[in-house]
Amino acid sequence: MHSYLTIGCPIGATIITFDDIPSADPVQGAIPAVYANLQWVDANYLNATARPTSGYRFVVVSSEYIAWNSAALTVQTLLTNNTITLHSCVMAAGWSDSVTLTVVGYRSATQLYTISFSLNTYQQVVAMFQWSGVNKVVFTPSGSGYIDFGIDNLCVTF
Repeated sequence: MHSYLTIGCPIGATIITFDDIPSADPVQGAIPAVYANLQWVDANYLNATARPTSGYRFVVVSSEYIAWNSAALTVQTLLTNNTITLHSCVMAAGWSDSVTLTVVGYRSATQLYTISFSLNTYQQVVAMFQWSGVNKVVFTPSGSGYIDFGIDNLCVTF
């Protein structure tokens, strides 16, 4: 585990650790469509200790499990009228040192926020958002080689 625990996660916010996924496979699997009071689309989890030579070891903060994908990963509210504040998360590339992760926050079909991060396999990025009023967040990787990315300790306020 690494230094980021609650930086950027205010009192009263929810830290999504991916360590309490029901009936989680010991290595990897799909995040349930509804998990942590949010809807997850094209989202996977993995046990970072099962991939000790990957960059995922720098993503894991809370315990062993993280969220990951090699394509767009979408997190959205269960009801379209509800919104969240996205505060922060920890990120890193899984296998390639040339991954750009673009994160976009939406309210319905309107894009409210966007930011891109350069990820590598040898250090974590603590992403600070403080995006309020969103009901959908899309994480989209790009780059050369394997563009897998991981996230942990996603901090939101409902």
